[in-house]
Amino acid sequence: MRLSRLEIGAFVFCMLAGVASASSFSFSGTFTQDDQRQLFLFTAPSSDVLLRTWSYAGGTDAAGGIVAPGGFDPALALFDATGGFTTSSLLVDSNDDGAGVAVDPVTGNAYDSLLELFGLDPGHTYALVLTQSNNFANGPTYGDGFLQDGTGNFTAANCGGTTPFCESLGVYRNGSWEVDIVGVGTAAETGVPEPAAFLLGSLGLCAFVLVRRRK
Repeated sequence: MRLSRLEIGAFVFCMLAGVASASSFSFSGTFTQDDQRQLFLFTAPSSDVLLRTWSYAGGTDAAGGIVAPGGFDPALALFDATGGFTTSSLLVDSNDDGAGVAVDPVTGNAYDSLLELFGLDPGHTYALVLTQSNNFANGPTYGDGFLQDGTGNFTAANCGGTTPFCESLGVYRNGSWEVDIVGVGTAAETGVPEPAAFLLGSLGLCAFVLVRRRK
């Protein structure tokens, strides 16, 4: 289902109103199973946009918050949502393990995700989707779904059980995630539309798109 023109207009207005320069936004949350996804929308990107996670190795986020290590291995996929986030929204870029990210003190792996983008259109709206590694976007559109859609705890077999967030090394992680969106006008965390039904829901009033910025 496509967002109505009124909903799109309300979102864009709220995202752009009062934006004087590019800003940084930090979001955090917790997955409860392996095949979950989390969606973020942002507009007015600057010439240099940085999208990254701190889920795996921890560190200091863009807001100065200290993130503990131990989260699952994250992946990011970016879609162009200009005109509405729909099943035909095109995949712009994706990343699993970003070059130069921090090393986890337990496993010795650098599995956080990082995307640095220089060619985004400042007049466009973009949708960033966070997933666990191996639940990658099938592409080239959002409607093509994700590799592990509907498989539940697909990592559980790595540890011979049913508990999620188990690496191939047989090491259990947790469901915590942290995402930075740096160099944009405004960013918001939203519900996740399923590609099959594509029910994004109403954006409603501007209060719905007020960002959750880490203090």
